Amino acid sequence: MVLFNKRKIMALFASAALIVSASALAAEPEENSSELRADEVAYNTKTGEMTATGNVFMRKGKSTATGAKAVYNTKTSTGYVTGGVVADSEKLHLVCDEVRMISDTQIVAEGNVHATKEDQSFVGPIVEYYTDQEYVRMERGGTVTTKDGSFSADYMEGWTKDNHARGVGNAYIVSPPKNFEGGGDEAEYFGKESGKLVLTGNAWGIQDNNMLRSARLTVFLDEQGQAETTGAQ
Repeated sequence: MVLFNKRKIMALFASAALIVSASALAAEPEENSSELRADEVAYNTKTGEMTATGNVFMRKGKSTATGAKAVYNTKTSTGYVTGGVVADSEKLHLVCDEVRMISDTQIVAEGNVHATKEDQSFVGPIVEYYTDQEYVRMERGGTVTTKDGSFSADYMEGWTKDNHARGVGNAYIVSPPKNFEGGGDEAEYFGKESGKLVLTGNAWGIQDNNMLRSARLTVFLDEQGQAETTGAQ
């Protein structure tokens, strides 16, 4: 078992963003029906803009989202949901202040973002997701937590398809099951390479009371929990 399963973590971000995507407001076939309810709904057939205010409820299939106000343009696929947004889909639960649909492929959840799925959670001020690239960016940082540990940094990004994640600025990783913690100016995780974790810049790591320090510290948190250090390159 590796330090943390980054594919699952990034899938969590992707699912959280998609839950309140534009399709929740658009007409869907009966087999994937959608619903929009609010105290007041206005729709301009010429511009394609929908505005829903007061106790907004949206449903697409088994996924739901609620908020105080929603605006969406069916022609440009842009819009937002704001005001205590709460979204649920199967085992995923998302809470944030606002979700914006920038385009068909770019979605942003902002303001006290907290997402949970089974034993995984993410907390941060903003999450930006690009569906076409399977890329997640957290410019203001955050913390990802799973049963295997947590990863936090001032800036975080990840490529879900490659099981690859990077954190810059006060990077910190802790794994109670491995009895390991470490940090540095930057951390990069390569899930396809035996759980390879690379810490650079004032890098340090502690496991079983053994302290490791280096300009560049490489840790392989595979089943054997191997660790090695190398000098700066």
